[in-house]
Amino acid sequence: MADATTNTNPEQPAPQATPAPVQEQPVAPAQEQPAVVPAPEQPVAASTQGQPAPANQMPPQGFAPAAGQMPPAGQVPPTGQVPPAGQMPPQQAFGPAPAVPPQPMPQNIPGMPLLYLTGGMKFGWAALGFFVGPIAILVAWLTNAHNFPQAKNEAVKFSLIGFLVSIVGWFLLLMLFGFTACAAIGAAATGASQAAYYF
Repeated sequence: MADATTNTNPEQPAPQATPAPVQEQPVAPAQEQPAVVPAPEQPVAASTQGQPAPANQMPPQGFAPAAGQMPPAGQVPPTGQVPPAGQMPPQQAFGPAPAVPPQPMPQNIPGMPLLYLTGGMKFGWAALGFFVGPIAILVAWLTNAHNFPQAKNEAVKFSLIGFLVSIVGWFLLLMLFGFTACAAIGAAATGASQAAYYF
């Protein structure tokens, strides 16, 4: 097979391979881009041994990340400009975030709708539910209609809890006296029949 510089037709002159002159245009120093240097490869043995690679490794001088890659957070100034060669931007210290003081709980203001019920208010609604029963649930609903939903729901809930505790208490009390009465009647009947046997 003949290459492109070999002339197979004697009538045509062979083309001469002369390189075209290259014109170099001067580039302004502000527009100069650093050369792309490939990132050093990490050894495979470090990742297989379970040792993490250092997170704050600095790339070599003149390193530009490939398209689609973002440099680590501390290496690019917030303005988006790359720092001049040889200057390192300040690194932020790693550690726990500064503690944020807890926000104070909003307080109930006298004369204003209640935001929440205090412990004493909850006990009061439970006691009212225990002693008054279903009427306490209605009272809790009607008297807390102007309060915030959380306070209204808690008042109804605790009056209902007090009412349910009273129902369970009455049920247990009736069972206790019922079993006692049955045992007494049974013992009396058995004793009477045994007494009649001996007469």
